[in-house]
Amino acid sequence: MRNTHSSQRFIHTNYLARQRVKRTSAGSHKLSLMMVGIGLTVLAGLFMFLWVRIYVLEIGYEMSKSMDLHDRLVQKNRALRIERASLISPSRIEKIAKNKLGMVVPDSNQVVTLQW
Repeated sequence: MRNTHSSQRFIHTNYLARQRVKRTSAGSHKLSLMMVGIGLTVLAGLFMFLWVRIYVLEIGYEMSKSMDLHDRLVQKNRALRIERASLISPSRIEKIAKNKLGMVVPDSNQVVTLQW
C-alpha cells in the first residue's frame, strides 16, 4: 500500500517570493496623517461655518419677530393714549354727570370757597 500523502502532488509556484512588497516609509505615514488632519480640520471648519450661519439666521428671525411685536405694541399704546384722552375730557365727564347721574351746575349761593 502506498501512502496517500505521497501520492498527492504539491506544486510549488513560489508565488510569495515573486510578490513585490512595497515598504512604506515614515514620511508617507506622516503625509497620510497630515492629509487626514487637514481633512478633519476642513470638515470641522465647514461644520463651524454652517453652525454660525444657522445661528445668525435664527437670531435674524428672532429680531424680526421682536421688531414686529414692538411695532404692534407702539400702535396699541397710541390707541390707548387716544382712548384715555377721550375718556378724561371735561365735556364727556360733564355729559355723563348730567345725563346719567342727574347732576346740575350749582348756583353761586351753593358754592363755598375755603381760604387757607
